Amino acid sequence: RLLQLQDLGVHIALDDFGTGYSSLGYLGQLPVDKIKIDQSFVRGATEPGSRNGAIIASLTSLAHALGMDTTAEGVETLDELDLVRMHGCSHVQGYIYEKPLSAADATKRLETGLTAVARGPRSARASRQTMLRKVVLEHGGQYYNGTIRNISVTGALVEGLWNVPVGTIFTIALSDSHIVTATSRWCQDDRMGVEFAKPLERDASGTIIAVAGGTNGPEKRSLRVGNE
Repeated sequence: RLLQLQDLGVHIALDDFGTGYSSLGYLGQLPVDKIKIDQSFVRGATEPGSRNGAIIASLTSLAHALGMDTTAEGVETLDELDLVRMHGCSHVQGYIYEKPLSAADATKRLETGLTAVARGPRSARASRQTMLRKVVLEHGGQYYNGTIRNISVTGALVEGLWNVPVGTIFTIALSDSHIVTATSRWCQDDRMGVEFAKPLERDASGTIIAVAGGTNGPEKRSLRVGNE
């Protein structure tokens, strides 16, 4: 019957994915177009030490590999919105856009158009610094050129490496004097999000010390790994 519904143009979503009845096995049994990531993984994902961000990244990578869309449920803060976007979720659901409306309020809302604007508090996720910095990454004795597009004390968005498996561990030369260990948490095309093994430090002005100095050119090929 689900296949018949799909033939009629109906899209099938697997709700509350990752909890209870909504298990991994259904992805191979049902003709699913979209998985909806349960809000229990979104809640607290921006807090230091939380593994929920890594879980969200893994689920979106799985959905992407299967040709499915993803919806992050229960997004309520701007930081949560930033995080699920960074991890590649294609759709967002939650109070960040609108709380439940009465029929009268819904009618008024539709009269203003269908554009939804995110409104909500910003929680305590580490702030990110936008940049364009060439870096060298090492994994298994192989060296790769990459570009950091933004960075926080806990992680960074890196471009230039294609189809990196989630969980790959790199050493990254952020500058001549700062070498860090980082783990790939998600990857889409040539973009990946990495999480640092140890949080970076900021100076008195709030700038991340590891990227305050000179940059490494793409020709650099030696890494000195020590205490971070």
